[in-house]
Amino acid sequence: MRVSLDRLFLVLVLFFSPATALGTSCFKVVSALVSRPGHLFDKFQSEICDVGCQPTVPHWDLWTRNNTFVPAVRSLVQRMNVPHKEEALLKMGDDVALNIKESCGPMLGGGIHICSDSETLAGFGNCFKRNFLKASIKHLPALVPMASEESCKEQLRFLESDELWDITIPQNMRDYAKVAIRVVNIIYIYTDFTLYHLHHGNWMRVRSMEYVVSVGTE
Repeated sequence: MRVSLDRLFLVLVLFFSPATALGTSCFKVVSALVSRPGHLFDKFQSEICDVGCQPTVPHWDLWTRNNTFVPAVRSLVQRMNVPHKEEALLKMGDDVALNIKESCGPMLGGGIHICSDSETLAGFGNCFKRNFLKASIKHLPALVPMASEESCKEQLRFLESDELWDITIPQNMRDYAKVAIRVVNIIYIYTDFTLYHLHHGNWMRVRSMEYVVSVGTE
């Protein structure tokens, strides 16, 4: 789901930029960003889990990347007039996603999804947060020039308001929830849908990956 990703990308840059290059507003941004983790868990529970969604790691590849992440990157580079940074941002996002899938994905084995219970939700959220920051560090040298005191002030105003936490994030969660059931069905098809074809006189049971891909991209 998109959580105002263009804003959060810039906050990430501000967080890891060299301290000597940052003013007091930049440090306040970090404090504002991490001040309401419990609030986010509550919103995720009410907007996604309570409506019956079963989010899993593969949802990133099936829907979230192309429908939220890529548009957010393009919005950011356009707003900041740094089109030459688009490739670096996309590479960072893909590398971070891969790291999270490898590190946090095992928590959801055996058919468990993020909304299975409150402990799973909190555990996956904390794993995501740790690995998101850790995996992003190596890409930050290319992004540091995007940070400035004026940018920090803009982000601080945004983070200290209720717009992000009570309007933007919940709406983005609802946008995801509208398609989540279809995405779950795609994964179910990928797991259980089978076809039979004639091979050397014998009917062979095979999985239909091509069919799943066509459903997932419609």
